[in-house]
Amino acid sequence: MRRIEAVTVNHNTSAYVELLLRSLVATHPPLEELGLSLTVLDNASEDDTSRLFAYAAQIGVPVKPSGFTTHTKHNSHGDNLRNFVLAHPEATHCLFLDADAVFFQPNAIGTLADELDAAPDDVFAIGARIATTYEPDKDTVVEPERIASLYESRLHPFCALFRNTPLFRRAAEQLGFSEVIYRSAHRDQFIDTNQLISIAMRTFGYRHILSSAKVAHIFAVSYDYFGKERLEELAKHREVLLAALRDRDSVAAPTRQDDRTEMLQVYEKVTARFWPRTAPRDPMRGGPTP
Repeated sequence: MRRIEAVTVNHNTSAYVELLLRSLVATHPPLEELGLSLTVLDNASEDDTSRLFAYAAQIGVPVKPSGFTTHTKHNSHGDNLRNFVLAHPEATHCLFLDADAVFFQPNAIGTLADELDAAPDDVFAIGARIATTYEPDKDTVVEPERIASLYESRLHPFCALFRNTPLFRRAAEQLGFSEVIYRSAHRDQFIDTNQLISIAMRTFGYRHILSSAKVAHIFAVSYDYFGKERLEELAKHREVLLAALRDRDSVAAPTRQDDRTEMLQVYEKVTARFWPRTAPRDPMRGGPTP
């Protein structure tokens, strides 16, 4: 019987995590049917956490302090993942979810789990295919020159499911999932989150595979990698998606038909593709919300 322990980290990304949770509930059976338990680890986030905390409580997802803050010297994501894995030796699987992952295909997590369970013994993990919320009908958003870094050289942790074996836990304990700078004689090489452990598992004859399931990934919202303007653009897009999930029947009501902004057009396209306007589902029972 599966026992999937899932984790996501909130690092001043409360609205994105709310979007992650709402999209997961909108596209999956009740979590207990999946054998899934999800935890949000919060890095003492300083943004507005009220709506995230309220929704997480509504669906029974605990939000726990990570022990880190948003002011650590370096990225704490890998440390959070390591601590989580080591705290759950009883799980059959561990699932990593980035704060800005967005589910739109039905039961994507179930698909990942089924495909991983059917895979040969030398497969230690499986990752979702990367899609985008801007172009929901596009088959893939990964350019050929980026496939190695996003799919092959490491298992991208935005939506990654692991067999929680003794070897995997030992690698987590000894190596962890953090970023690494590898210094050779002539250059420094950046090894991204979850890449070192992917290399180590290959060393022992294990590999990761790519699922048929697609999950959208907004990218780079926890840290200011691309500047304030880019973060503001992403935030506007996020709010459109959140509005669609908070109230799929009323957001695009006729009173707003004169508001033909770019974001509303995105909303119309994305909502039709991702979450059709049906009665919201009760996350605890799997049926319509009373």
